[in-house]
Amino acid sequence: MENALPTSIDSYDDAVQWIYGRINYERVRPQKLSTHFRLERVEKLLSVIGSPQQRIPAVHIAGTKGKGSTAAILNSILVSSGIRTGLFTSPHIELFEERLCVNGAMPNQSQLTELVTELQDRLSHADPDIVADGPTYFEVATLLAWMFFDQQKVEIAVLETGLGGRLDCTNVCSPLLTIITSIGLDHTDILGDTLPLITAEKAGILKQNVPLLTWVHQPEVIEVIRNRAAQLSCDVYWRDSHIQVATHQSNGLADQCISVTTPQTVHPNLHLPLLGRHQAGNAALAVAAADVLSRQERRITAQTIATGVSQTHWPLRFEHFGNNPTIILDAAHNPDSVAAFVETCQEQFGDRPATLIFASSRDKDAATMLKIVAPRFQQIVLTKFERNPRAIGTEQLTVMLQDAITVGHFPAPEIHVAETPTESLQVARRIVAHDGVICCAGSIFIAAELRTLLAES
Repeated sequence: MENALPTSIDSYDDAVQWIYGRINYERVRPQKLSTHFRLERVEKLLSVIGSPQQRIPAVHIAGTKGKGSTAAILNSILVSSGIRTGLFTSPHIELFEERLCVNGAMPNQSQLTELVTELQDRLSHADPDIVADGPTYFEVATLLAWMFFDQQKVEIAVLETGLGGRLDCTNVCSPLLTIITSIGLDHTDILGDTLPLITAEKAGILKQNVPLLTWVHQPEVIEVIRNRAAQLSCDVYWRDSHIQVATHQSNGLADQCISVTTPQTVHPNLHLPLLGRHQAGNAALAVAAADVLSRQERRITAQTIATGVSQTHWPLRFEHFGNNPTIILDAAHNPDSVAAFVETCQEQFGDRPATLIFASSRDKDAATMLKIVAPRFQQIVLTKFERNPRAIGTEQLTVMLQDAITVGHFPAPEIHVAETPTESLQVARRIVAHDGVICCAGSIFIAAELRTLLAES
C-alpha cells in the first residue's frame, strides 16, 4: 500500500483522503490498457470482500455517451417499482459517494467512513499478491459500491462502465441484461481509433445467453455487435427494429413528452425531465430494459415505468439554473454529445442570443467540439477547470477556436478568455443579453465546478 495513505481511518476526511490517494486514471489517463486493467485482478480484489457481484444480479451499461442517463432512468424505474436498487456511476459531481447510491441515496459520512475502514482492514490482511500495486481509485470505488450494495441488501445493481467495457472493473458482474447506448470516437488513445475497435471493447460486456439492448445505428458498429452477440447466443433488441421512441412536445425546460414502443407494448405520454432527442433515445432503452426485466419481476408495471421516468433526476444534463439570463449546464464532453447539446440548444432557444462557457480535457477532441459549437454561439468564453489536472490551457483552446473559425463559413463568435470558472461566469454574465442564454459544455469537470458556484451564489 502507498505510504501517503492514512494508516488508520478515524474520520470521514481520513476516508476520503484514503480513497483519493490511489492511482486515479480519471485524473491522469493511461496511454494504453495497463496491467491494472485485468479482470482476474478485479475478481481477486472482490474475493477479499466476499464476491458480492456473484450474488447480486445487475444491469450492465456501456456506451460512448448516454450510459449515465440511461442508468439513472432505469434506476428510477426500478426504485419506483419497489425494488431495492443500487446505482454505480462515474464520475461524481461534488462528493465521491455520489457514485454508489441505494434507492437514490448515497452513503452518509458515517457509512462511507465505516465502509473504507472495513475495506482497508480487509486489504491489509489479504494475500499480498492480490493487493500488489494497488488497488487503483476506480477499483476502490468498485469495491466500496459492492460492499455498500451488499450491506444494504440490494436486489438489482445498475452499473455504468467506467472506461470501455471488456476490461472494465464492472465487467465481473452477473448481468440480467446488458445495454450499449451508443458508439462514437472517444478515449481513442486507449480503446482504439476506429468505431469497430471501440465497439469491440464496449461489446466486451456481452455475456452468454444474456439479452442485449442497444441504440447504436452505424452499420460497422452493428456488424461488430451482431457477430459478438451471435458467438454468445445473445438475443439483441435493436433501435428502430425493436425499440422506437416518438417525441410529442417539450414543456419548456421542465420536461418532454415521449412515447416508447418496445417488443412487449407501447408506453404512451411518458414525461421525461431530461431534454433533447438523445435523452428520448436513452429513455427508450431504459423503458425497454424495464419491460425485459418485468418478465421475471412482476413489480415492474406500466405505471411504475411511467412514474420512474417522470421522477428521474440526473444533474448536468441540460440542467437549468435561473432566468434573465437563462443558465444551462451540460456534461457534454465529446463530439457526439456536444452535437446533441447544440441540437437541444436550438430546439429550446432558437435564435435567442447565447454565450457559451467552454473547457475541455487534454485527452478529449476539443478541436472538433469547438468546430461544432462555434457556429451556434455569439460569444464563447474559453476557460479551464481547477479540480482536475487534465484541463487544456486557454491559449491552446484559443488557437483551436481560431482555427475552427478560419475553416468555417459562419459569422465568427466573439472570443473571451477567463482563467478560472469563477471568472468565466463573471465574464459571461457581463457580455450576455438580459434575455439571453449562458450555456456550459466541453467537460463534466467545468460543468460541475460551475454548478458548485451557482449553488453557492
